[in-house]
Amino acid sequence: MQGSDKVEKNFVHSLSFRVTDAFQAARYGFNARNIWAFWKGILLAWLVWVFFVYLGFFAAGDSTGERFSSSLLCPLPDALFTASTPALVLLAAGSLLALIILMLTSLKVSKLTFEQIRGDQFYSERDAGEFCRKHRKPVLITPLTVLMGITAGIAVLLLLGLTGRIPGAGAFIVAVFAVPAWLLGLLLVFAIIAFVLSFFLVPVIIASTGGDTFECLFELFSILSARPARIFRGVLAGISTRIPALALLLLFGWGSVLLVGSVTEISSGFNGTGAGIESGLSRFAPDLVPFYSSIFSPVSSVDSGGSWTGIPGIILSASGVAILLALIAYWCSSCTAMWTVIYLGARYSRDSEDLLLRAEEEEYREFRRMYGSTDRGGDRKSE
Repeated sequence: MQGSDKVEKNFVHSLSFRVTDAFQAARYGFNARNIWAFWKGILLAWLVWVFFVYLGFFAAGDSTGERFSSSLLCPLPDALFTASTPALVLLAAGSLLALIILMLTSLKVSKLTFEQIRGDQFYSERDAGEFCRKHRKPVLITPLTVLMGITAGIAVLLLLGLTGRIPGAGAFIVAVFAVPAWLLGLLLVFAIIAFVLSFFLVPVIIASTGGDTFECLFELFSILSARPARIFRGVLAGISTRIPALALLLLFGWGSVLLVGSVTEISSGFNGTGAGIESGLSRFAPDLVPFYSSIFSPVSSVDSGGSWTGIPGIILSASGVAILLALIAYWCSSCTAMWTVIYLGARYSRDSEDLLLRAEEEEYREFRRMYGSTDRGGDRKSE
């Protein structure tokens, strides 16, 4: 049932269903549960990718022990790796699994954000995880279906090109079907755009509607074709606030590391505490960033960590990596919040349907079904 003005709006949210809602993405993304969920998801995806890459090096005949000692948690494929077909297959498998983990994490955080906007502060990560398990198929099958459609369209164009090789009649066939092929090309361009945006929109659509694969496909193409300008303006508005918010968070994070390092150095006598934290990523991923590069300023160089060596130095560097993952998790959380408010506003603009209110109605009907009879269809009507 659609949310309408016949129902009491007894829940709290601050959305106006306009493009300006996207300015709140940075605030909605700054939520401990959402950041923590993304932090765990990013870490798991990273470790899965690293595991498959090392399997690829092993399949390519490289020495995994030497590779690990030099690359640690970010082994980058080299010429030997790319020359091995099994290694490339393992790289593709690891990248796909990491992407699936990130999409399922995005679904979980999308549901947390949706309930956060509704005003339900008691909706837990466990509840979101249960929702994710029940709706994990659409979030994976929907982009795959779009990709299959793109592949089928390209196959049709290839088949048309092959008919051009028919002696005598080939050129005539291609010329006759030039306009239909052009129209198919337009659809393919739109489908490619939809495929790229599906990684951002599909988790939000499922979290907001609880729909299946068919509904996700319909909503994905419908919302992109009906409200493209609104989505574009929403993305611009969201990014315009998220970038300054991330910069401010980086500034506070750098100040915190500087303060913690200075105070602990005075009391403990160990030098380079802050530098050891800042250079954590360069220690764990030396192939990815310059040695001793700072997580707060990648183009700068910091000391290796002074007195922090051995196991304590490794733990201190790991702390720096954890801090960096938290900053990345905030960016991903704010991105999810941005797409959530964009979709809710675009859906309201297209159908005049308040999905937040619809969720309230469904929750109320379920409550009445379990604990009492329902009147007037179980909706919460104005007296």
